Amino acid sequence: MKIFKTTAVALAMVLASACTLDLREDPNAVQLAQIDVNLSLNEIQTTFAGFYNGASGVGEPMVRLTNSGGSRYNNVFTPVGFDGIWSTAYSTFLQDASKLTEKADAAGLTYHAGVCRVLSAYVLVTLADYFGNVPYSEALKGSDNFNPAADTDQSVYEAAFGLLDAAIANFNTASTPIPTSPPFADLYYNGSSAKWKKLANSIKLKMYLNWRNFNAAQAKEGIEGLLTSADGVIAAQGENFIFRYGTNTTDPDVRHPNYGAYIAGGGTYMSNHLNWMMLYGYDMHLEARPGDPRMRFYWYRQTTANSTNPNEMRCVTEQTPLHYMFASGGAVIYAKGGVPPGITTDASSVAWTRTYCYPSGVGYWGRDHVDNQGIPPDAFLRTTWGPYPAGGRFDANQGAGVTPSMGMRGAGFQPIMMRSFVAFMLSEAVNNAAVTAPKTARAYFSDGIDYSFKDVRDWALNGTYGTNAAAASPTENSGITAFYSQANYDADVTTYKTRALAAYDAQADADARLNFIAREYWIAAFENGVEMYNLYRRTGKPTGMQPTLDPNPGAFPRSWWYPQTYVTLNNKADQKADLTSKVFWDKNSANLDF
Repeated sequence: MKIFKTTAVALAMVLASACTLDLREDPNAVQLAQIDVNLSLNEIQTTFAGFYNGASGVGEPMVRLTNSGGSRYNNVFTPVGFDGIWSTAYSTFLQDASKLTEKADAAGLTYHAGVCRVLSAYVLVTLADYFGNVPYSEALKGSDNFNPAADTDQSVYEAAFGLLDAAIANFNTASTPIPTSPPFADLYYNGSSAKWKKLANSIKLKMYLNWRNFNAAQAKEGIEGLLTSADGVIAAQGENFIFRYGTNTTDPDVRHPNYGAYIAGGGTYMSNHLNWMMLYGYDMHLEARPGDPRMRFYWYRQTTANSTNPNEMRCVTEQTPLHYMFASGGAVIYAKGGVPPGITTDASSVAWTRTYCYPSGVGYWGRDHVDNQGIPPDAFLRTTWGPYPAGGRFDANQGAGVTPSMGMRGAGFQPIMMRSFVAFMLSEAVNNAAVTAPKTARAYFSDGIDYSFKDVRDWALNGTYGTNAAAASPTENSGITAFYSQANYDADVTTYKTRALAAYDAQADADARLNFIAREYWIAAFENGVEMYNLYRRTGKPTGMQPTLDPNPGAFPRSWWYPQTYVTLNNKADQKADLTSKVFWDKNSANLDF
């Protein structure tokens, strides 16, 4: 594996007063001696969170975690729409991380170097997962090479594995004394090398799951090595890899990006399909239950009744499109995506009353998949973000429009790598790859469900996972406990888990069991489009996804357009002809073009 080592240019955060330039040096480039290691690390950590947020926002609508604009897959996102992600990755994050890594290595600041390498590996892998072949070995050379050639996505993965190995070695080596002024801040793990090593292994795990489609034997060996490693993988709540936001509103505004919906009203349309799957999964709508217990934490309904006015909700007077799932003549007619796991096949169930426009009449007000129709006056009616993870308001049937002081006031977080994700990935690995592991695929499946339900409620109640030293965020504790007691929540969770495990046990083979693993992973990964975009391409599951509103949407993006700035400014770059080109590990033949 290649070790990440480059000669990059300027960092944004420096101590300008420390400058004394040699006349033989480029006066426009910041030199190594000018870098303040702690300020630079702070900048790198926050820039990384911005990169993740942008990448996740691209993946989420593709896997029906949120709604998207566009009318067909090839125009949901345009090449120009990727300029920001690309610029954040190459012009800012990787440049800065490269330079700090170089200085940290020279100074023996192994903790700084380890953090940079772990985050750099994540960014590089995400670029390869999204775009395929991307610049790496010739990149970050500044004026020495304005036109870096693209490396194969496989070689970028190999380089990222090397970075993670080097990072673990960094964390196993004592650092030279870290400067105390300005203060050192680990925004993710509060100075815990052990947690960073678990994260490095967890990133390897997700890479090996993709790699399995390319080389199953190597992936099996790699995953088994992680499970026998003394460092382990993420498994405890305090090991969740998250980026936390605060409540400050100006200079700077540090609230969760999605909390903007509470400031201006409206915001992103939620996914009708995800609403539907959570309302009716395992018949959790029966016996006076409101559906999946996590719904009131994921979303806040600004109204508790859906409109009958077509000027507010255009689709209420329209019939379910014929290419959607629906019940007819006592039978369920499934769409191109197949059968949705966890949903009853009984055509008389209320689940099949509404598979289009809105999932029920109780105020879940979102949009169907790839619906770009005009925006009606529904800003303070549509369903918006709840306390998990966006720092919004818990849904206790208030049915009131949002205001900027509601809920956790924006003190949410980015769920970049949660312990539930790792459990579901291990379940997939044991189920699919015959990985020898301490637990069965079923046990990891059960763990993932447990972790998700506990982490969702605990965040809203406590405002922290103990991953760093920051004070707890404002919480929704009193409103939650008054409306949905711990005892009632636990009872509903037990019912859900019992039914989910029964459904898993009823499946006849590994492929069918994988569909339920994917279902639960998909729901638990709300607000993480990066992992779900990979899961969906890697497995083609969960099945039964809602089709686009247009019955002929074109090819599902197996990789994305290159950014416009890249193909315009780099004479070695050519734009893709379409979105059908697959990344090296995508050997899945499932048809996702619906």
